[in-house]
Amino acid sequence: MDYPSKIRVGQKTFPIEYSKVMKGTSSVRIAKGKVILRLSRYAFPGQRDEMVAKFLKWAEKKLSKTSVDDFVTPVYKNGGRICMHNRIYDISVKYEDRKNNRVVLRDSTIEIFLNKATASQEIIQKLTEKTIIKDQTPYLEEVIEELNQLYFQEHYERCRFKRVSSRFGSCSSKRNLNIAFKLLFAPREVFRYVCVHELAHLKEMNHSRRFWDLVAEAIPDYKVHEKWLREKGFMLG
Repeated sequence: MDYPSKIRVGQKTFPIEYSKVMKGTSSVRIAKGKVILRLSRYAFPGQRDEMVAKFLKWAEKKLSKTSVDDFVTPVYKNGGRICMHNRIYDISVKYEDRKNNRVVLRDSTIEIFLNKATASQEIIQKLTEKTIIKDQTPYLEEVIEELNQLYFQEHYERCRFKRVSSRFGSCSSKRNLNIAFKLLFAPREVFRYVCVHELAHLKEMNHSRRFWDLVAEAIPDYKVHEKWLREKGFMLG
């Protein structure tokens, strides 16, 4: 059976990626703007067809809950634009005969000079994100310090952005705060909520009732942001 290569929801189209895995179970997830199906090699063809139909129905329902107004999708290419909470970056890519790649941030333009023999979309994205993380770190530090002084007055070692796909933030036992870079594409209040969430872990390194009381004291409607992350956070990558 030929499976569809993309799924259309409203005015947007999402590619579908299939692969077979050496596991007894199959799975589906949505990440980086595409639907990813992992199908068990041990499933019979009929079972696999039913599983694909079930997974795609789930994906369509999940994607139908998102809106183009929920976040701004970054465009990692020459002429692309990256919209942050406090700044808009334009991307300029130039291909040259050079040994090493180079990136320069001039005003709000990220100029990327690439070896044309090894250039790829992945390299452009990696260099762009690295540049933005460095430029946006002072913004993160300012937000964390503001929220900490307002609600917690706790000591922490450092805060930083991390390029992770599996979580939105973390607080280590060494009191380091890590915030997912992808949250810069989420609504500002969702981003601030995650910062509060991790700051609250400085007082309670768990998700106990006491922890959630601390979060609620700072953000009474935190459940609204939790719901956004649960229903739409997967679109951030």
